[in-house]
Amino acid sequence: MGASGAPGAPTAAVADGGADLMALADRWVAQARPGEQLEVAVARSTSTSVRAYAAEVESFTSATSFGVGVRVIVDGRQGFAHCGTFDDDAVAEALADARDNAGFAEPDPWAGLAEPDGVAPVDQDLWHPAVLAVDPARKVALALELEAATLAGDNRITGVRDSAYGDSAGESAIASTAGLRTTGRSTSCWLSVVSVSVFTARRRWLPGRSRATS
Repeated sequence: MGASGAPGAPTAAVADGGADLMALADRWVAQARPGEQLEVAVARSTSTSVRAYAAEVESFTSATSFGVGVRVIVDGRQGFAHCGTFDDDAVAEALADARDNAGFAEPDPWAGLAEPDGVAPVDQDLWHPAVLAVDPARKVALALELEAATLAGDNRITGVRDSAYGDSAGESAIASTAGLRTTGRSTSCWLSVVSVSVFTARRRWLPGRSRATS
């Protein structure tokens, strides 16, 4: 659903709990026409990627993404569209495209939006502010330190193809004419390394059997 692009208003930073995203979703769901089922999903995220090679920074990428996805159902016909900005004109165009796409879809008697079932969702704390607090210089240092630690860890390791640090933080909100209203957010971070090692084996022949030993 999300796509990179310049955001329109509002441009609140990731970590406000998604209240402004919920307001956006509600505002666009209110544009539903009579007899039309409408679902709007709004999301934004930030991410960082650092790659190290030969004790130097090979790349550093930081990005912010915004996205609005729209689903329209009319008489069993579904239409989808999305845009990579919160700009009102772009979202209005996405809504118009979803309606237009629904007109070309085959009718499906089972098509419909999810409805609230009254069951409380499981509370999962997937948001860790500490991820957002990591300084860019520390992110670079972690990728470099991982490469150095890998090379020093075993004399059979002759090189490192890739040492990387990555993180992301994202928030989303979904609203629909069926009464569904929900938000979610999560953070993640990771380190990864791909090492190159050399293994030699000597084959020992014994009467009636053989085995390889290192």
